[in-house]
Amino acid sequence: MKRIVRTASVLVVALLLFAAFRTQDDLFELRKNFEIFGALYEEIAINYVDDVRPQPFLRSGIDAMLAQLDPYTHFYDEADMVDMQLMQRRKVGTVGLNVGQRGNRLTVLAPESNADAYKQGIRTGDILIQIGETLTGELSVEEAYDLLMGQPGTTIDVQVKRGSELGIRTFVLPRTLPKTQNVSYSGYLGPDSTAGMAYVRLDQFGQRSAREVKRAFRNMNRDVPLKGMILDLRSNPGGIVSEAVGIVELFVPSGTVVVSTRNKFDSAVQELRTDEDPLFPDTPLVVLMDRYSASASEIVAGALQDLDRAVILGETSFGKGLVQTTRPLPHNSLLKLTISHYYLPTGRTIQSFDVNSASARVATPTATAFTTQGGRAVRGGFGVEPDEAHRLPDPSEIESVLLQESAFFLFADTWVNDRCASGLSCLDSDADLFDSFRTWLRDSNASLTTHSDLLVSQLEEEAEAQGYALSDELVALRSELQQQKERQLESERGRILERIKREVRTRLQTEIERIQLEIRLDPLVGRGIELLENRAAIDAILR
Repeated sequence: MKRIVRTASVLVVALLLFAAFRTQDDLFELRKNFEIFGALYEEIAINYVDDVRPQPFLRSGIDAMLAQLDPYTHFYDEADMVDMQLMQRRKVGTVGLNVGQRGNRLTVLAPESNADAYKQGIRTGDILIQIGETLTGELSVEEAYDLLMGQPGTTIDVQVKRGSELGIRTFVLPRTLPKTQNVSYSGYLGPDSTAGMAYVRLDQFGQRSAREVKRAFRNMNRDVPLKGMILDLRSNPGGIVSEAVGIVELFVPSGTVVVSTRNKFDSAVQELRTDEDPLFPDTPLVVLMDRYSASASEIVAGALQDLDRAVILGETSFGKGLVQTTRPLPHNSLLKLTISHYYLPTGRTIQSFDVNSASARVATPTATAFTTQGGRAVRGGFGVEPDEAHRLPDPSEIESVLLQESAFFLFADTWVNDRCASGLSCLDSDADLFDSFRTWLRDSNASLTTHSDLLVSQLEEEAEAQGYALSDELVALRSELQQQKERQLESERGRILERIKREVRTRLQTEIERIQLEIRLDPLVGRGIELLENRAAIDAILR
């Protein structure tokens, strides 16, 4: 035993010495590179052919450095902090885009899922080419935000480029006030409250999210004892993690671990537990999510799944399992820094992708097989996978083109002004509505540019450059493409009509009225109700 203790002591000392030497090496590398950076900047500031503006020059270096890390680490300088403080005091409209510098290009980091920018088709990774009349080539992040923000109710044209696509996508984005409520709707499912089915839609995890969800379910339970509950987390981007714990707390025993965090050394493990008795310990629960449910949404859905407390319906979630904290820096600046991973009660992570660069690596753990409290198999490293998958169809190409041209948005304005004086009766005739939309498309000369159109234009340029005359062939080809678009419009009639009607309703109905109608027509909510009405079906999934 003494020999074992002595051997262990030697190993511990050796490891500590290795760590110390490694730390000294890292410190030397830091000092060396700081010296190089200082000398480089001094040389440029003194000898460069023209004047160098220190602030944007250094800021571009900071942004480029952070771009080597994950998408969620970000630096906010003094101007950013002032802008955020002003936005909190003033009623400034935003378009719902989070923008940053990635590879010296203004890039969409994450569109807000409930904003028009996202609904029209802007996605993470899209490069901003033009905002209004201003090209973004020389714009800073702050200048881009200044252009995007403005009076609520106004719009701004935004052009973006996506990946390797040939064309530029144009969007007309309305500016709206940021939402202050977390729960956008709560109410009974069905014609009245007698069925005892409750529904709550949570749009974000802001301050008081858990309190709002608790109040909504509790108030409905006071009227009629609830027999089933649906919590809708679709397109919820997450937010405050403690609010996620507070929501899970409504359904599981006090003292239950909901989520834990670990840093790269596994030396700072923090467990977040429930600390109150559940309000609904046994009421059947269904949680809805989609591919855009992220972060705190995934913690709620994943924890309830690991604890066999809820059935998860929908799509596999986004997979954002990284923890950020803020660090104050000199001169009223701030660093939002990724410091650890989230882990669910089974020990699995929800992070679904590696972040790798020449400078840093944030990797998902290699173990993927885990078992819930009741013995069900779940996977880690893939977001939260639903117990019952219901994938919504992606928009067709013609639908995507109409969205990026804001065709539904613009046509709805015309239709409401011309035909909806007597209210929603203007939506009674699908044939009239669809024919009028097609006529409007022709009269407005909407540029419905598909990928095939871009390829034809590229072919024309190449032919001219090579001296080939293909005018007759190109005319015939473009005519065929136009006919193909007409056929696609007809084949997508149902989805196009629903898009138009949704836009028209936004101008004629209150938000609550629109949500109630959407819920009644929502197939995933319908499936949730079927499960809640059949306890044996829920038990079969959870057991």
